[in-house]
Amino acid sequence: MLVSNAVKLRVGKERSVAYGCARSWSSSIELSSGLPMVRGIVDRMRVVVLGDTALADGGAETLSVLMTRLLAERGVPVTYVAGDDSAGDDLAAPGVEMLSIGARRVNPLAGLGSLAAAIYNPRVKTFMTRFIAERDAPDVVYHIHSWSKALSPAIFEALAPVASRVFVHTHDFFLTCPNANYFNFSTERACGQTPMTLACMATACSKRNYADKAWRVTRGFVLDSLVDRKAPWRLLMIHERMRDKFEAAGFAPERLAAIPNPSEPLHAHPVDVAANRDFLFIGRLSREKGPDLACAAATAAGVPLTVVGDGEMRAGLEAAYPKVRFVGWKDKAEIAPIALQSRALLLSSRSPEPFGLAVPEALGAGLPVLAANTAYLAEDLIRHGCGEEVDVLDTQAFAARISALAADDVRAADMGCRAVAAFRAVSPSPTIWIDRILEQYGTALSGSGEAPVNA
Repeated sequence: MLVSNAVKLRVGKERSVAYGCARSWSSSIELSSGLPMVRGIVDRMRVVVLGDTALADGGAETLSVLMTRLLAERGVPVTYVAGDDSAGDDLAAPGVEMLSIGARRVNPLAGLGSLAAAIYNPRVKTFMTRFIAERDAPDVVYHIHSWSKALSPAIFEALAPVASRVFVHTHDFFLTCPNANYFNFSTERACGQTPMTLACMATACSKRNYADKAWRVTRGFVLDSLVDRKAPWRLLMIHERMRDKFEAAGFAPERLAAIPNPSEPLHAHPVDVAANRDFLFIGRLSREKGPDLACAAATAAGVPLTVVGDGEMRAGLEAAYPKVRFVGWKDKAEIAPIALQSRALLLSSRSPEPFGLAVPEALGAGLPVLAANTAYLAEDLIRHGCGEEVDVLDTQAFAARISALAADDVRAADMGCRAVAAFRAVSPSPTIWIDRILEQYGTALSGSGEAPVNA
């Protein structure tokens, strides 16, 4: 049972005799939102959710679909507007209206037509301008989850007249950085440049080539011309550490709120990590996610590694690391038995991860996490004593951390217990998550200019 609308502390009855930690993630503390304070406003609102697609095929898209379902379950009428032509089968639920603009999602490897539409798509502007003219009302909230692949910066031009009721869920930094993450893929380090300056434009930081960077910069100029950062847009950050960059870019501090992504544990009960030897990687097998770094470090440490995920690097990794077990994409139910046999999770992304969902999912299962020092959640892991940060580009240092955790059963078990305790402090349940979002909506509709700093 998930906590809702109250402050509760629950302790699981099953405990580890050896290490004395709660053997149920329900022992985590979870704080409710202040939703009852805005209940009357919530009861009469309508929400328009906007995303590049209605398919749950990525992190932002999955959360937009989840949010829509949860709102509908609360009795809030929802209109989901997809930038592409997806039918929204994942959104079939009472109280949900599905609309599609029919724009093509950008493919960076496609022709100029696709790239031009991603810079500015007039079809999006026309559609949303008409929608607002015909259906807007003072109790309508607009919530953008993704825009860079189909909706384009045109969505902000269309929504500017209702900016005080617009929420932008910042799953990345596309609003401020043309490369989305302040990362130089050429050097594999933080870029250090101020976005959209001459130094930024001269830096070949794209993971593809400079031509790719050039069109991203062009889109950045269009975006900057359409998004008045002093306007009353409200940004919902997925981690508090994103705040500094948005404030530096000119967004008002009082209109920034941090709401971590929701999650559920990989396994229903915490894993006995001290009895396990396998390490675990979960994620897309692409260069920025660093699966090769995890494979190299685990191999150097001489420990078993299971890789859950797929992508363009899989064939090469399978050839280079024959002792690593590659199992492809798995849903959560299929990952559960793998997690049950795991010692710890490896988060080895080269580029910064504002919120790697695999981390709290692992914590909920009692798995410690060794995370890249570029991951925003690394600080949370250290603070709660349930993980460590490491320079994943230093194979020997990474391997040494893995070896140390593999060799120390008592420490692994202690970190696992701390992981369970930290779970809900790092990531709320879906119930609490939607409460916090509704509280933000209520604040906007009540005319209050200030968002709770940590929702």
